[in-house]
Amino acid sequence: FLILEDFMKLVFGVESYLPYQPRYLFGTIEIYGLAYVVYDLCIVLLSLILGTLLWLGIHFTRQGKLLSAVITDNEIASAIGINVSKYFMFTFMIGATLGALGGAVTSPMISVVPGLGVEVIVLAFAVVVTGGLGSIGGAAIGSIIVGFGRTSAVFLMPELELFVVFAVMAIVLAFRSEGLFGKKIVRKI
Repeated sequence: FLILEDFMKLVFGVESYLPYQPRYLFGTIEIYGLAYVVYDLCIVLLSLILGTLLWLGIHFTRQGKLLSAVITDNEIASAIGINVSKYFMFTFMIGATLGALGGAVTSPMISVVPGLGVEVIVLAFAVVVTGGLGSIGGAAIGSIIVGFGRTSAVFLMPELELFVVFAVMAIVLAFRSEGLFGKKIVRKI
């Protein structure tokens, strides 16, 4: 990751870019006396729709159940005839697509600069660990908790912004080592 990031800096340079135009395309809306950018609300709606579709796909489709079997025990899944490498590749493709979509829709809100991926990976790590590995609902709740903690730190003590992210994660892990919604993993011998 770091090597590819440095290669990207060599090819594209280190200038930041803010594609602000899409964010102001829809204008603003007033809700209870507070102005909100409609684009930001569309991102929240898009994330709710995609999260719900992903959850439904994993829990209520044949392919999702086979994927759960592969994740739970890929050796047994392979033994009963499931093409494990196909499911891993398919899952990687979905994850990469969602990551690219996330980057594309949030770029009008932040300055895009080479090296931005490191900050995103740190936040994603904190969200997933806080919510619990393997839990989509846990990731959603973890993102809300980490988001509120980080936003509070930005307004109250900006110098502690990154510390608060890890403090929230450490507090959750101190009481539940598998995260808020993670399942205890039984060790195979």
